[in-house]
Amino acid sequence: MLNSKGVLVIALAMTVALAGPALAQPRSGGGMGTGMGPVVYNPQTVATVTGTVEKLADLPSLGRGGGKGMQHRGALLKTDQGTLMVDLAPAWFLSEKKVVVQAGDTVSATGSKTTLDNQPGLIAREVTVKGTTLKLRDEQGVPVWQGAGRGGGMGQGMKPGGGMGQGPPPR
Repeated sequence: MLNSKGVLVIALAMTVALAGPALAQPRSGGGMGTGMGPVVYNPQTVATVTGTVEKLADLPSLGRGGGKGMQHRGALLKTDQGTLMVDLAPAWFLSEKKVVVQAGDTVSATGSKTTLDNQPGLIAREVTVKGTTLKLRDEQGVPVWQGAGRGGGMGQGMKPGGGMGQGPPPR
């Protein structure tokens, strides 16, 4: 027979084994960027804008999939309708994809219209600069860098068959 400490140890081990995979699942929903208020990609507000880059800016993460504290590269575009800040992607992602955006470049961006720092803005889904088009987010606004490269992704969690039980059959 097991004593009460043995039962407690087994119960704790089972709790950890069962809760681990659930905790490793990606979270959905919006988030808040540092000092920017709630910013969420909305597929219902998608528009395409074209303009000239007036200046570049480092923006705080927008939350959803961005990674806490991850700096995003933004471009202030001067368009026929005025100026707006376009949130592109983390600087490391643009660099990895060899996309260079500079002041004076003509940029076309498609994404969700929003407000960034109380100014008109756009969370870019894709951007075209110097004849190169780069996909930044999927149709729902989930960043393509999520889970790839530096700073993104969720771990593997617990492997099937590891610990207690056998796990699912191999695929």
